[in-house]
Amino acid sequence: MKPALAGVRILDFTDSVIGPFVTMLLAHYGAEVIKVDSRMHLGFRRLGPWGPKGNAPIPQAPEDTVDFSKVRLDWLISPMFAQLNSNKLSMTLNLSKPEGRDLFKRLAKISDVVVDNFRFGVMQKWGLDYSSLKQMKSDLIVTSLQALGRGPYEEWTTWAMNVMSYAGFTQGWGYPDTSTEERIGSGYYCDYIAGGMAAAVIVAALFYRARTGKGQYIELSQAEVAASAMGPAYLDYFVNHRVAPPVGNRHRLFAPYNCYRCMGDDAWCVIAVRDDEEWQQLCLALEQPSWVKDPKFKDMPNRLKNVEELDRNIEKWTSWHTPHQVMGILQYYGVAAGVVQNGEDLYHDIQLRARGFMAEQDLPRLGNVTFAGMPVRSSSGSTVSYQRAPWLGEHNDYVYGQLLGLNENERKRLEEERVIY
Repeated sequence: MKPALAGVRILDFTDSVIGPFVTMLLAHYGAEVIKVDSRMHLGFRRLGPWGPKGNAPIPQAPEDTVDFSKVRLDWLISPMFAQLNSNKLSMTLNLSKPEGRDLFKRLAKISDVVVDNFRFGVMQKWGLDYSSLKQMKSDLIVTSLQALGRGPYEEWTTWAMNVMSYAGFTQGWGYPDTSTEERIGSGYYCDYIAGGMAAAVIVAALFYRARTGKGQYIELSQAEVAASAMGPAYLDYFVNHRVAPPVGNRHRLFAPYNCYRCMGDDAWCVIAVRDDEEWQQLCLALEQPSWVKDPKFKDMPNRLKNVEELDRNIEKWTSWHTPHQVMGILQYYGVAAGVVQNGEDLYHDIQLRARGFMAEQDLPRLGNVTFAGMPVRSSSGSTVSYQRAPWLGEHNDYVYGQLLGLNENERKRLEEERVIY
């Protein structure tokens, strides 16, 4: 059985995290994703490690100063790039050249979806925005993954931390005594939640086109997606006119609800109790039946009031057990508990391994590398296999020869003039 998106061609005009993540999800469901690469912008291809000692295969100088005759193109695959670009094809195209933009338009005519995450105005400057592209192909779906979307701040530049701060994550991140300058994470949380939403909307647009024959323009604001994940904090202000402070690992409504120290070096387990029935089961698991009748802990309001003492009592028990022991015992009694796992724990996790979640890529320069796989299964199969991320321009022959029908002399000229570059 063919994958769900077999026959769909997507032009991936993206870099960093959100864009490649969106198109990777679609590629794993069978879409043919052609990544529009260029030696003029290596992007996340050159995020370390830098290779064997004394050898820096990924150039760190500005691209226009790099002598690519001395660089192995198949080595231009960083671990981050490989993670986000598996199952894709790569073509090289210099869009700063008018002829390069013409080639892109020709390719758009035979594609279904174009995805970009450039700063607002870049696609318009090149004449590759939706209003221009739809004149050539009326049923084309164009998706623009903007930081903030059109409006007063449409030209702002952002990265993950900026968006998280703008959307309100910074305010609620950390503990009650955490200083403001420490209330931020360095991860790409917003990229992933916005990326998952964008992929779903693209599939909906494909379904709409199948019914109506019409394409459309999709504009996604990463900041708005991030803000939507902060719903309770916004609601608290709109309804109660209150700016909620950070609460750390605790919960405003439930207790016990925290991350507890366990036996071992930096070993922790999270325990969450949401009602009196689960509290009784926790007391049974910890062999503390007297806690059930203790006035300080008998119901949720009292447990919240005396949460400091409650947490100390629970940690006396967890500190004598490993995190996995705590999780196993409490899960047996129906209490939500989960080990705080690090990268090594996840790599060896028997649940993830049993489900085939780990995906491997055999990469030039890096060798065999294990990555996180697709988190969703379907009866038709999400993908045939996990193909490694492509090296720079690996599929130029297919794109320029088979799809666009350029002969050898035309391609040679375009390469010499740095259009195919």
